[in-house]
Amino acid sequence: MDVLEMTRHRHGESIVVSLAGEVDVDNASKVRKCLDEAAESPGSRLVVDLSNLTFIDTTGLGVLVRLLASLRERDGTMSLVAPDGQVLRRLRRTNLAPLFPIFDTLSQALD
Repeated sequence: MDVLEMTRHRHGESIVVSLAGEVDVDNASKVRKCLDEAAESPGSRLVVDLSNLTFIDTTGLGVLVRLLASLRERDGTMSLVAPDGQVLRRLRRTNLAPLFPIFDTLSQALD
């Protein structure tokens, strides 16, 4: 059973995608589709809010890294909201944290 909630909304020039629950191999394709749709337009400014995510596996991390590369090719940006917790520790442990601007709160990411 995949326990995942995804919401998407525009905030000024940014598109915010909030993920809550768990991202793993079973639902990574749904996450990929949602994020790809949010980042469709060239120059997109995407903020992915992971603050309510309780778990992310390497498949989910791979989705984030591929999306970041795709956005950069199209002059877009992507930042993460990942307060201290399991998700941030996993980003640091896999040496992926330096790739992303990471913020503690959504309001900080949107400033």
